[in-house]
Amino acid sequence: MYEDLFQVRSNDLTPTTGRILIASPLIKDYHFQRSVVMLINSEEKGNLGIVLNKELKVQMSLNELVHELDGFPRIPLYKGGPVNRYSLSFIHDIQEIDQSIPLGNGLFLNGSFNLMLKYIKQGNPIEGRVRFYMGLAGWNEGQLLTEIDNDTWIISNPRKDIIMGEDIGNMWKNSLAIMGEPYSTWSKYPLIPSMN
Repeated sequence: MYEDLFQVRSNDLTPTTGRILIASPLIKDYHFQRSVVMLINSEEKGNLGIVLNKELKVQMSLNELVHELDGFPRIPLYKGGPVNRYSLSFIHDIQEIDQSIPLGNGLFLNGSFNLMLKYIKQGNPIEGRVRFYMGLAGWNEGQLLTEIDNDTWIISNPRKDIIMGEDIGNMWKNSLAIMGEPYSTWSKYPLIPSMN
């Protein structure tokens, strides 16, 4: 009677730029367990994304990399993925940053780093407006579609209030919960089922 309740299946949305990939609750991979990934490009040759909800193993701040920000409040860096670990990306909702790439739903990728620094140094709010990431997630040609066929990812349109909210620790759960059933049930699946 309940055999399908915990049978995690991918949905039928297309993985395109600006959509998010929400990891199946059954993924045990170190980099992607309970992850939410923003797709930043989607091409036949492969896909790139940024993991939105993971902390770096060793906490770092943008202030440590950019000495112009010495004396400013600490701006945390997050783990964007295991590929190009030393590349810096930022996701934001600040339309005035030139050369930003629209991701949809009021979100943008990168843009002029100098303008972003100017924005920060002018004392403008960054909490809930911009988040900085080190590294990327990447898939070779056909790899992401294969993973989706294997029910590894659920695809969704991002909600800015969840993506840019303060609580990145619950981003995975909240992203699933707002999708309704059966996803809201999957959001309650315990991280370690044997300890439930």
